[in-house]
Amino acid sequence: MSHYISEHNQFRGIYGITATPFHADDKLDLRSLESVVHFSVESGCHGIVMPVMASEYQSLTDEERRKIFDVTTKVVDGRVPTVAGVTGVSNIHSVELAKYAQDAGFDSVIAMPPHSLTPSTSENLTFFDQLDAALGIPIWIQNHPAGVTLSAPQVTQICETFENVRYVKQEGQSAAHIATALLEQESNSVEGVMGGAGCKDLIAEYRRGMCGNMPASHYGDVHSRIWNLLEAGDEHIAREIHTRMAPLNNFESGKGARAFKEILYRRGVITSTTTRSPGKKHLDEYDLSELDTLLTSIDDLLTWKAA
Repeated sequence: MSHYISEHNQFRGIYGITATPFHADDKLDLRSLESVVHFSVESGCHGIVMPVMASEYQSLTDEERRKIFDVTTKVVDGRVPTVAGVTGVSNIHSVELAKYAQDAGFDSVIAMPPHSLTPSTSENLTFFDQLDAALGIPIWIQNHPAGVTLSAPQVTQICETFENVRYVKQEGQSAAHIATALLEQESNSVEGVMGGAGCKDLIAEYRRGMCGNMPASHYGDVHSRIWNLLEAGDEHIAREIHTRMAPLNNFESGKGARAFKEILYRRGVITSTTTRSPGKKHLDEYDLSELDTLLTSIDDLLTWKAA
């Protein structure tokens, strides 16, 4: 059983997704990787997720993913719970990554069913059966439209059937309604649901009973503060901060990891904004000028400062 779960009732809060830093030549930047993991914990994230979509996982080699697992658990060092992204191109690919992550000390894993070829409903069940059988730690279903979209009854069936499959990251247009359906099902097989979309709907998600959110971690101090205020019953102040963040959330839409990395670079966390292909993005001079203005508007909210 996960060390974290053995001492706590639920994974809960802002689980920051750390960017994967690269040098200008596309090679993995291990020093910046250690820095961004430290930053994510020190800025207040309640958990760490790595590597998933905001981490450019699709551009990483398996050797790099294993290295990232090792660095993440070493740097986090038990300070907060960890979630390993193990989505692969086949069942055996994901299972082998998941076993490595468990051995490296991760508290849980998160995966979309392999979707390099669209799997059938029975193949989705087989995937989680194999993942469940291979592990002794909790498993998150990442229910994302870029992968395999599972209905609330399908997710419930998976969680009811397989002991370790307990949590869901629910994303997409109907995310809130599916989350509510999962949380209200009678079997209580889903122990918690987190949202995504960079915390755009964090307050509404909290009011629905969702247990947190998995955003990219570049605003870990701001998002964790909003969550902590909600937990303390200070929704009014949480809403004020959340509203101030709306233009920053809008800026990120469609820009992905390039925007996350630009902010981490400006905050003194990583040394390069390089992203890899496929999905490589660029920001032009107008984007960068707009970001200057937006970051200035929330400077007082950015409590973590580079040494």
